[in-house]
Amino acid sequence: MGIANRTSLLTAYFSPQRNFPISLTEVIRNGLLQKTGARIGPTYLLSVADRGSLQELKLRGIPDPLFWPKQLDRWELLKCCTECLYPPHWHHYEEPETTVEQGENVVDCGAAEGLFALSVARRAGKLALFEPWSGFRESLHATFGSRAVVLEQAVGSRSHTARLKGGVLYGVVSETEGDPIQVTTLDEFRPGFGPINFIKADVEGAEHDLLSGARETLLADKPKIAITCYHIGNDWEHMVRLVRSVVPAYQYRVNGLFWSGRKPRPVMLHLWV
Repeated sequence: MGIANRTSLLTAYFSPQRNFPISLTEVIRNGLLQKTGARIGPTYLLSVADRGSLQELKLRGIPDPLFWPKQLDRWELLKCCTECLYPPHWHHYEEPETTVEQGENVVDCGAAEGLFALSVARRAGKLALFEPWSGFRESLHATFGSRAVVLEQAVGSRSHTARLKGGVLYGVVSETEGDPIQVTTLDEFRPGFGPINFIKADVEGAEHDLLSGARETLLADKPKIAITCYHIGNDWEHMVRLVRSVVPAYQYRVNGLFWSGRKPRPVMLHLWV
């Protein structure tokens, strides 16, 4: 987290718009004073080997290698390691209530390089990764082979052709700008995959749409959900209402603090039954 982002945490914490609990102690400890990705990330990176257009990475705590596109900046790799593997980080996807248990089927929406999916692959039953940016195609297939279903698609509220504006780790689904991509829904994907027990989602502002397209899945499977809610356009309360409109028994909690779109937002929303 850069200096500007750290400073903005105080703005977010004291904002009258903040509508979720977080203590000042937590903001200081895991926000203002948190070690940077440049310091945390390397502690997980054990070795790097060139493999043509890819790098083969061995990571602490993960028995299988991750393949990383050489074209991407090293800082992005360190950031991914920090967010996915360092439990105190607010962006971490697994909490006590939202942990992938042995044999559970996992869907990773906005899989990017696949680090989260790889970290749970030995525990998961079936594993599916949705990543619309073609730049991760080669590396994802090298990392997972036949162990996972890898789909070069986005996940939303309806199936259609859209566009991906930008790319790399921050591509945004657009109806008018960018390269053509296919969008599907979890409800349409589920019949051919089977029950979904865990949904991880970081889809750069399309989180509302993803949940809207997963109503049948929520009702049938009641999956654990770890979903980002800090992007501009996200409303964590709307996301909770949407999920509870399908399954009222869902419990939730939010983690972290972020300032975006001139508004304080949590970083992650965790939901479970």
